[in-house]
Amino acid sequence: MLFNTPELDEVDLEVIAEIDRYRRDMRYALREPRRWTGQLRRNLLAKAIQGSNSIEGYDVTDEDAVAAVEEEEPSSASDATWAEIRGYRTAMSYVLQLADDPHFNLDQTLLRSLHYMMLSHDVSKSPGRYRAKSVYVVDEAKSEVVYEAPDSDLVPDLVIELVKSIVSDDDVSSFVRAGMAHLNLVMIHPFRDGNGRMARCLQTLILARDRIVAPEFSSIEEFLGRNTPDYYAILAAVGAGSWNPENDAKTWVKFILRAHHIQAQTVLGRLTEASYMWSELELISKDKNLPDRMVPALYDAAIGLRLRRSSYIRLADVEERTATRDLQALVDTDLLVPRGERRGRTYSASDVLRRLRAEVRRYRPAIKDAYGGMGTLLDSQQPTQPRLPFDWKEASG
Repeated sequence: MLFNTPELDEVDLEVIAEIDRYRRDMRYALREPRRWTGQLRRNLLAKAIQGSNSIEGYDVTDEDAVAAVEEEEPSSASDATWAEIRGYRTAMSYVLQLADDPHFNLDQTLLRSLHYMMLSHDVSKSPGRYRAKSVYVVDEAKSEVVYEAPDSDLVPDLVIELVKSIVSDDDVSSFVRAGMAHLNLVMIHPFRDGNGRMARCLQTLILARDRIVAPEFSSIEEFLGRNTPDYYAILAAVGAGSWNPENDAKTWVKFILRAHHIQAQTVLGRLTEASYMWSELELISKDKNLPDRMVPALYDAAIGLRLRRSSYIRLADVEERTATRDLQALVDTDLLVPRGERRGRTYSASDVLRRLRAEVRRYRPAIKDAYGGMGTLLDSQQPTQPRLPFDWKEASG
């Protein structure tokens, strides 16, 4: 038995309809290829990787998240953190490859393979294998067990049931179907470690396969990373301490729909901002007699990323010597500010670019919350234990 998909109410259906409208607007905006869309896709994937791993305590800077997507070396992440980031990047890259694969087949082997990709750097976590023991989620601040997963003997059959439910529920909204797969996988807790990341990755995979919009624009991992206490509070309220698939998952579904609704508004706003900012940067470059190849680097700097010479070489598609001259020209024209010594030097936005970004953000529309906030959602749940946010840390028994 798994958590069942709850019946949707009128508010849920209205939210889904509005999310669909936002997605149509995104598809329209992406219909004509523009030079900035590639960087926006990259940034969204970086934020998904960054957000999902931050939930587990693996924090990286925006620059290092982008470096992960570009398969470059990090600037500041520790070796241990970088191994986790790279593993997740590999799994997510495979998910993107599977988005339109005509021979795609969702089964246990695929799930276990994704898990292996995430954690192959640490064999102590049994990458790609189901757990053989009990597993508990511990609130480290209180040294209390807050969730006990089902017995390990039940895991294989529960995962088989989960896969079947995903395939058979094709008449359910993609957002709901993906959200329920997320909930059931994280509650089954089939692996010794990495269950949360696997559940979030599975959710993105389902959305990617349903072709809601380009996969990078479908993920809510950035939202979950920004709202981790809420995420944990909902899981605690719905799970109620142990494997209770008979519990009502209505609050969870509303939380997932709220996440999609807010994230869609955020991404749509970024599309508009990116288009405007790119046009303004082209005008600035023309006014200063700079070549067009510099605009992608100026865009990255304008949105707050620190540039390295290696990243400029990739963005401008130039040789090292040309990159050195170009970066100096951008400094001389007061568009970039250098920091650090030559070998580790980075380049940040000047006041000109920071003012441009501030001007663009002034017109960002307010985000609408269709559910009235997290308090309203939590009040609608009737848990059998306190609904306090906690840090989910897995412990085997």
